Amino acid sequence: MKPLPLIAVQEIKPLPDRLQVLSTIYQADRADRATTFNVSLATMAAAVTYLVGTVAFYDKLDLLGWVISLLPFPLICVAAFHTMLVNLAAVRARSILHLERHLLDSVDTSLERAVVGATATESHTNIHTAAAYQRVAILIAYGGVGVVHVGYAVLMLWKAARHLSGWVAVPAVVYAALLALIGIAWKEGLARLDFRDEVGDRATA
Repeated sequence: MKPLPLIAVQEIKPLPDRLQVLSTIYQADRADRATTFNVSLATMAAAVTYLVGTVAFYDKLDLLGWVISLLPFPLICVAAFHTMLVNLAAVRARSILHLERHLLDSVDTSLERAVVGATATESHTNIHTAAAYQRVAILIAYGGVGVVHVGYAVLMLWKAARHLSGWVAVPAVVYAALLALIGIAWKEGLARLDFRDEVGDRATA
């Protein structure tokens, strides 16, 4: 009779503390949100550089011929990318607020929750909860970008019309459709930035 093989018993490690796990996820979300903000600024700077560079040589663009009609497309791509960043920022912000609430609930603290952490930031910078003058500034920032994109597309198509004649309607319709879809996506992204339920719960806690 052969002896039974020995079964190695692995050491059972204790599960990480719940508070530590939440803190790790919270810090990762905060870092990712900061990265998203930096990427947004970088792409905005690139878009402004591209716009200024092409407008500065507006009188020489005729050398490009019908290719002028393609110049607005990179800016439309940037606008679409920013739509993705807005959605990502909304997801990250809601996660941060949710985790922050549970972290504060896990410790005995007398801090006024409405003036610390992400709640304070969202209360004063979010378009849904900021003061009236701040909302105006936010609308100018977001709305101004939209006006610039539309104005640039119109300007370049007007320039390209002498080379494309009636065919300029083709890129015009394509850009109009793309901008309409991007506008809808922006609207949905801004709606997801409504954290009044999260901020309200914490502010009154």
